[in-house]
Amino acid sequence: MSDPSDLVFVALGGAGEIGMNMYLYGHGQGAKRRWIMVDCGVGFGDMETSPGIELVMADPSFIAEQSDKLVGIFATHAHEDHIGGLGRLWPQLKAPIHARPFTGLHIRRKLEEAGVDPRCLNIVDVGETIEAGPFKVRFQPVTHSIPEAASLVIDTPSGRIVHTGDFKVDDDPQIGAPFDLEAFRAIGSKGVQAMVCDSTNVFLPGHGGSEAEVIRPLTDLIRSAKGAVAATTFASNVARLKSIATAANDAGRAIVLVGRAMERMVSAAVETGLLRDFPKVISDYEAKDVPAEHVLYLVTGSQGEGRAALARIASGSHPTVRLGEGDMVIFSSKTIPGNEPGVVKLWNQLSERGVHVVDESSPELTGRIHVSGHARKEDLRALYESLKPRIAVPMHGEHRHLVEHSAFAASLQVPAIPAPNGTVVAIGGDRPVIVDQVPTGRLYLDGDTMIGAMDGVVRSRLKMARQGHVVAALVVDEGGELLADPEIRVIGGPSQSERWPMPLEAMIYEAVDEAVEGLPKRRRADKDIEEVASRAVRAVCARRWGKRPVVTVIVTRLEDE
Repeated sequence: MSDPSDLVFVALGGAGEIGMNMYLYGHGQGAKRRWIMVDCGVGFGDMETSPGIELVMADPSFIAEQSDKLVGIFATHAHEDHIGGLGRLWPQLKAPIHARPFTGLHIRRKLEEAGVDPRCLNIVDVGETIEAGPFKVRFQPVTHSIPEAASLVIDTPSGRIVHTGDFKVDDDPQIGAPFDLEAFRAIGSKGVQAMVCDSTNVFLPGHGGSEAEVIRPLTDLIRSAKGAVAATTFASNVARLKSIATAANDAGRAIVLVGRAMERMVSAAVETGLLRDFPKVISDYEAKDVPAEHVLYLVTGSQGEGRAALARIASGSHPTVRLGEGDMVIFSSKTIPGNEPGVVKLWNQLSERGVHVVDESSPELTGRIHVSGHARKEDLRALYESLKPRIAVPMHGEHRHLVEHSAFAASLQVPAIPAPNGTVVAIGGDRPVIVDQVPTGRLYLDGDTMIGAMDGVVRSRLKMARQGHVVAALVVDEGGELLADPEIRVIGGPSQSERWPMPLEAMIYEAVDEAVEGLPKRRRADKDIEEVASRAVRAVCARRWGKRPVVTVIVTRLEDE
């Protein structure tokens, strides 16, 4: 009889947060344990927690340090929070990547952009079984808000695991096959040891809703518009893009794709044969010659992203698209928690231009214009009843989601446990058991450079953003005497106040000059000058400004020839 700890699960990202998904399954003991990774995603930086950061991803160091034991990487679908880190992180992992065609096309692009040879990518057909060490893995199609999403059926010597990936139960998804509960019943009939399951919408009752539900309300809304219409949604929701484009075409409107992500997603869906009847598209330059009432723009930026097409349209800085009085913008999406400030700013900018903004709460709607891609409680119940897992581990959720999902599983007589990032859970027994903890963390893409959470870059940037920055440049002779007046620059701080006797830089100058001149001659090494000047800067700023800025003192010592 196998030891329950022969089979383990650990999240390096995606458990205790939504995004940056990176999950590991291990089989065996000690040095003989082999691993597979499921997904390798990213999150996005924001001004509040990571100013200037492009991407955030889970730190794979735990598995990268034993990459010779990583026998495969499996991608469930093409959302950025599931595949966005593969290009940057694959050189640390060096394991074969397996994905369905649509997902694989996006992974290939990411690998090529990062300079990684895409021959590490294996495209998998539905029904094909991949053998990777002690694991046998196959992709089971599910419905989600992107084409070709899949659960993973993972067979091991210690039992079968079902990793659900992101899913909902949709009988009419518009693109791809309906959700097949019968297939999951067949999977469950062979016995499922553990289900590791999506928790995103565990707090919401009922079913997630079908993509088919949004077609008629969107059609009615577009037909009612008098001027130009711009519709925004997640670019990866190809079924929604098709529904909006078809409704616009039926209303006699030309369709324009605005934003690189829109163009790439539609192109990928056409290239992989998922989109066969998408209406004709014209360029944004061609659209300038079409009357506004005959145009619909499909635009990126539903989450208020500052560099997306809709943000530039709202600010008036887009090179070709202009919206104004009498035009309409449709948000066929839900605002992700945390993105509300950016979205509200966008709405206000559009409103100031006279644009009518419509979202799922607008009173003129004849029905839903957005449905989520994630399972609600009744969808979860249907999957539990189909698979009948012995145990469960919630994933893809904040800590509160994991706790709620564990309680929900328990109500169905399935033992479950919240296992946030870094928690090693033995899943081979009658109940999940925490057996270890491994280090986890964050990596940041800053421009084109990867930095670690412990490098101090983000922490310093946050401090400068909140407290400002003061630079004092001092030139001294060989004996440490000032050869010129100190140069002071205050960055991100007020220059003067009516309560101050002089500008802030002048007050700092006087304090630094006095502090350095007052140093004993025996204490005029560079480090002594830096220390006393820093103290003087901080004292003035605390007393006059009420802040403790980041202080940089630069000492240049000129030696006699």
